[in-house]
Amino acid sequence: MKQTRVLVTGATGKVGSAVATQLLERGVPTRVLVHREDVRSARLRALGAEIVVADMLDIPQVQAALEGVDRLYFNPPYHPHVLYSAVAFAVAARRAGVEAVVVLGQWLASPEHPSLMTRHAWLTDKLFEMLPDTAHVAVDPGFFADNYFNLLPTAAQMGIMPFPTGAGLNAPPSNEDIARVAVGALLDPHRHDGRSYRPTGPTLMSGADLANAMGEALGRRVRHVDVSPRMFMKAVRVGAKRMGFDVFLESSLHHYMPEYALGTWQFGGPTTHVRDVAGVEPEDFVTIARRYATAPECRRTTGNFLRETWDSLLMAVTPMRDVDRFERAQQQPRPAIPRFSGESDIWRSEHTLTADDAVPVNAASN
Repeated sequence: MKQTRVLVTGATGKVGSAVATQLLERGVPTRVLVHREDVRSARLRALGAEIVVADMLDIPQVQAALEGVDRLYFNPPYHPHVLYSAVAFAVAARRAGVEAVVVLGQWLASPEHPSLMTRHAWLTDKLFEMLPDTAHVAVDPGFFADNYFNLLPTAAQMGIMPFPTGAGLNAPPSNEDIARVAVGALLDPHRHDGRSYRPTGPTLMSGADLANAMGEALGRRVRHVDVSPRMFMKAVRVGAKRMGFDVFLESSLHHYMPEYALGTWQFGGPTTHVRDVAGVEPEDFVTIARRYATAPECRRTTGNFLRETWDSLLMAVTPMRDVDRFERAQQQPRPAIPRFSGESDIWRSEHTLTADDAVPVNAASN
């Protein structure tokens, strides 16, 4: 790759950081956009990244960040006005002559979904598709492995994984594998132009399978408890500050809970897109869990046990957040007939691979 400069947004987040790191390890000149300087940006600078501090919702700052950039990895922020950011980046990319854009989207992306964030994800992809003379690649992972590991401290202390899976299955991808697909697309965007990749883990797993894998990583028995979506959302509210969730993210997550029962996460999965684009096999859930199991909050100590016990007591008395009221207060637009992705004919038609969508094999090695 000839001195092609890549801009990575969301570079201090989990997937964005992995994308930036993998590019830098390959010697690709990489500019990273961060909201503020901290230890995470310092680590990337030490690896050779050019650091730009900017607000993804500030049009002049976005334009300045894209000057001299050849390829863009757009990792949208969790924000009610994320589409505003996407438009700002699309305009700036066009003016800067950016040759390729790789967008991190959503497995659920649909124009009918009750979640505003998910409709924005669908519109963002369509927006970047319209840029003339610009290669566009969508990376649309499903429910990340990382999401389950918010429950790893509970599993470590209590021996349970409370999650509303029902009979649904999922093949959760790691942040690193999602990044590998994005990097493969950035390295050779014209080969991947117009494609939508949906990286998954190697195996569809039930709630019991996920709990067993957590137990293997933790070295103790862990049992899956199929709690109701309402109870799960109460737990999310209790842990929101620790997990970095705001009300907008909570409202979106609330709309994702029914998708498990509809079999949405397993539709078309598992895919081979990690192997096809990155040339490696996707990581299995136990391998990913072992990295998280070393965290201090997963140690079986009296303090950690008391914290989990206290959070459980709080969950019992904490009301679920009124997300409908929040969405009305935001004046969020809604489809005339909202449909979850698992119920949407539009989503199923766009999510189903055809013969024309055959994935290049080992494209990242070229």
